[in-house]
Amino acid sequence: MRKLFLFLTPALLFVAILAMAVFQGNMARERAFSADRVVYARHLAPPDALDQLYQKLGYRLPDIRKGAHAVPRIFFASLPDGLQDIPRATDRKRAFIATMLPLILRVNELVLEDRKRLLTLMEQRAKEARLSTLNKRWLHRLARTYGLGSDFKIRDDSLKRLAKRVDIVPPSLALAQAAIESGWGTSRFAQTGNALYGQWTWNDEDNGIVPTRRGSGKTHRIKAFDFLIDSVRGYIRNINRNRAYTHLRTIRQTLRANDQPVTGRPLTPGLIQYSERREAYVQDLQSIISGNRLEDFDAARLAARSTIWGKTPKPPKPPKPFAQKKL
Repeated sequence: MRKLFLFLTPALLFVAILAMAVFQGNMARERAFSADRVVYARHLAPPDALDQLYQKLGYRLPDIRKGAHAVPRIFFASLPDGLQDIPRATDRKRAFIATMLPLILRVNELVLEDRKRLLTLMEQRAKEARLSTLNKRWLHRLARTYGLGSDFKIRDDSLKRLAKRVDIVPPSLALAQAAIESGWGTSRFAQTGNALYGQWTWNDEDNGIVPTRRGSGKTHRIKAFDFLIDSVRGYIRNINRNRAYTHLRTIRQTLRANDQPVTGRPLTPGLIQYSERREAYVQDLQSIISGNRLEDFDAARLAARSTIWGKTPKPPKPPKPFAQKKL
């Protein structure tokens, strides 16, 4: 019996190690498919002057408006230094848009990756194909991310509810709201905490900035972020999961169903609850989108390959199976 035990112990240990390796491999594959778990490889320091901004970005907004060029994958960690000191409002706005546009496009790109996979799985179910355990776990995690975790079941109706939430916020709308909430990037919250959208937090674990004019008895803070892109991601996630913006998501779903482009102005009525100013806030959004021709950027796309300060790097090594390189 002892000899048998001594013989089986290494075998059992080997099986346990193999099982753990398979589990970790599956989790690695799952993480690789999940846009939410991206670790950004580069957060560039902001430039000191306006001319350096455009030099490092490697593009100018008129070319993007015309669709002549894609937007390079340049993600600044924070807003340009001295943005609030730029004398001309037009130059200040251009600098703000040029900094924010790649970040908004990147977060939307990640959302669309999840949406594409979700719609593919929905098509498989419609053909009565059986979903793998990996795909089921991914769906449950996606549902939690988008606020449907407590009662989510992998059924047609639940998947349709999820698909209604997993979608982009048009760049024109994201830019307009950031402009209003941050004063085109000049507010204290934006400059010191990368807080572009005025998101409130009561969570002690969150970094936050106490508003100077916070009312008596109120305890909220403005949520601060380590990087600008985290603020954009938090905003888009808020739009996609908060009950207050159900109408916006319904408008967006209708546009999709009618094969119409998802642009900013049609979605603005769905943001009536974003501000206590309600209708006046919606009107301001529409004015900013129209007055600054922000819908020109709704068709903008990120460049296929990364560029750093105008230089094209060497092509990356081919990824391993099921891995996706995230930049």
